[in-house]
Amino acid sequence: MDSSFSIDAAENMVRLQMRGRLTVQALTAAMNRIAMDAQYRSGMHAVADFRECSGEWDYSEMQRLRDYLVRAGRDRSRRWAVIVKPGALAAIGHVVILISEAVDASISMRLFEEPEHALRWVRETTDEQADEQADA
Repeated sequence: MDSSFSIDAAENMVRLQMRGRLTVQALTAAMNRIAMDAQYRSGMHAVADFRECSGEWDYSEMQRLRDYLVRAGRDRSRRWAVIVKPGALAAIGHVVILISEAVDASISMRLFEEPEHALRWVRETTDEQADEQADA
């Protein structure tokens, strides 16, 4: 599993790219590395590109990721866009989103096939937050 990330503090955004066989362990390890980075701030939005990944998870693995996400997203609302190709990982993503919403995780997630659409959706929140701060 190969991964890389960048953090743009001005945009309040993390960009993550992973390649190879995607497992819950590899994904949470990458997320922990991001959280340890000096530029990372709680509540950052994210765009994760998994188009070069493969993987199949059973339901218990999906629940393990959901539990991680619930703990990670306790303090602030944020948007995480995930870019995937149609197939097994897209199906996994849909299930993770459904079971995360059922326990009221504060991380709003959506799947996309196109990076531009993912980025636009995440930036909508960033633009809305900037407008709210300007009005305050």
